[in-house]
Amino acid sequence: MSDQMSDRSSTVRRIAAKEARDSRMSKRPLSASTPRHMALVFTRSPHRLHAMISGAGHETRTDPSYDWHGLKRGHAEFALLQHTLRGSGMLRCDGVERVVTPGQTMLLTFPQDNRYWLPQGQRWEFFWLALHGAEVMRAFGAANERLGPLVTLGPRSPVIASAVRICKAALDGRVKSPWQASSLAYELCMKLLDIAEPGETHHRRQPRSAAIERAVTMIDAQQGKRVTVQALADASGYSRFHFARLFKASEGMSPEQFVIQRRLSLAAKMLRDSDQPLKVISPRCGFADVAYFCRAFRRSFGVSPGVFRDSGMYPAEKNQTIR
Repeated sequence: MSDQMSDRSSTVRRIAAKEARDSRMSKRPLSASTPRHMALVFTRSPHRLHAMISGAGHETRTDPSYDWHGLKRGHAEFALLQHTLRGSGMLRCDGVERVVTPGQTMLLTFPQDNRYWLPQGQRWEFFWLALHGAEVMRAFGAANERLGPLVTLGPRSPVIASAVRICKAALDGRVKSPWQASSLAYELCMKLLDIAEPGETHHRRQPRSAAIERAVTMIDAQQGKRVTVQALADASGYSRFHFARLFKASEGMSPEQFVIQRRLSLAAKMLRDSDQPLKVISPRCGFADVAYFCRAFRRSFGVSPGVFRDSGMYPAEKNQTIR
């Protein structure tokens, strides 16, 4: 019995020591580590994984031979996040050349007609993550479309914080299995989608202006009524064109898309919290035609209103009844 207790105590101490070591390594600044790179190669899993980390690196380049072209890297689809720490490099994408400076992040997919390189006499320190899989390509495609191939997210950005932690874990040899590599890839992709995809969680870099806030208040107050972009522009005090541009910059979508989303969110709440039929819910949420409402709901939620209500995946809120 004493031997068993001793063995258990020894195991607990080893686990505690490993956790403490991993914690210290995860808190170490990336720039303090020796520049290096790591490939993460795992044997094929019987379970298909749709997001994977395939490589990570922290490098300082001073040789102009550092030159990558997106159409000269084979046919495999993959994505790259590369964040500049010091110095600078060059990026050409969509026919536009950009200087990549400290704090900027490249979000690239391959194969694609892009090129990034180090000009003569320059120095470029950066860390990078290579990822592959269908979900990776979807997330990076959305991010590239919404944010562009070169973004400045800021040191406190959840995307950069996650990327730094993942890169350090890979370089320190703490990514031990394909399941862990896939989990980390999904984490990064979801943080990218959170800022790239318009939706209820869209992160505005600045608080809403008073004009946009007035328009949103008007939308919420008239969800069952017809609201035109012109009426919203009038309420904001801008021309229709200028208002639409400001609104999309603030909310990540057009005013029309925002109105539809708000109405569908209300419909989902009514489906979840009441037993009212669709012919009642549809007009109350601003949809005069039930068939159109059902199509819009399916496009947004992936299931019909009836399946949404009957599935049991979305339990009603306590003490919440819509009449």
